[in-house]
Amino acid sequence: MSDSEKFKQVADSADAVAQEAADSRWFERIARAGFIANGLVHAVLGVTTMAIGLGRGGGEADQAGAVGQIAAEPFGMVLIVICLVGCALMALWCLINAFFGSGSLRGAGTRDPQQKQGRRRWIDFLKMLGFAIAYAAIAATFSQFVLGGGADSGKASSQASATVAKAPGGLYLLMAVGAVVAIAGVAFCVNGLRRKWGAELRRPNSSVTRFVLGLTGVVGYLGKGVTLLSMGILVAVSAANGDPGNFTGIDGALKGMRDQPFGPYLLLSVGIGLVLYGIFLVLRSRYDRME
Repeated sequence: MSDSEKFKQVADSADAVAQEAADSRWFERIARAGFIANGLVHAVLGVTTMAIGLGRGGGEADQAGAVGQIAAEPFGMVLIVICLVGCALMALWCLINAFFGSGSLRGAGTRDPQQKQGRRRWIDFLKMLGFAIAYAAIAATFSQFVLGGGADSGKASSQASATVAKAPGGLYLLMAVGAVVAIAGVAFCVNGLRRKWGAELRRPNSSVTRFVLGLTGVVGYLGKGVTLLSMGILVAVSAANGDPGNFTGIDGALKGMRDQPFGPYLLLSVGIGLVLYGIFLVLRSRYDRME
């Protein structure tokens, strides 16, 4: 057997193991906890955002602040460990599916992005990869609290932006990142209004559940979209003004809304949207097809 044939055999074996893991019922069930963990973070973040909009403080309006509030509750650390495991396994599940499963570029059909089928394959691959990165980032936030370090994500975001800006072309890179995040926010809003997420879910039998799922999906996607849009604009504007240190992540973006005309009302609306998005994610843990 030649070296190339041996390599192909090893690759095929790894492929089979990865697909078997992704198709495992127990793996899928535990990974679904990632939806619940993500939903919990968004719900707490939404409540914090509403508190800021109402002028009641509210603490840090970001993922780290939300996880910190969870940790402060009785049995909070137990919940955080469960959320960490769920998010980590969800990230792994998305990664496996991006390269070996439903989002893989391999298999029948074309990968040519100039053809409709090829574009569809690339969209599925990039979407699954994006989900893997997002859940890995949330898992990393949970892990910081498990290890006892906590996190100041606003300071970390500011330092990271300043570091990138010092590199050649760094400001242009930050502006590009801001544009991508803003576009993602617009995409969330459009997908929410068009209910494109519906194709990824099983249809609930209960009419009440279908109504709640539809309401939380539409409003939740809008709340998440506006949050990403404001964060992307803040990144791009901070870079364009040559002061990337002003970027302090989601907390800075949301608190920046407060200073705009009708800002408190906008912030209150976004907070409600984030809470509903959290509820939607919890429901999604039950009805997502995970194919």
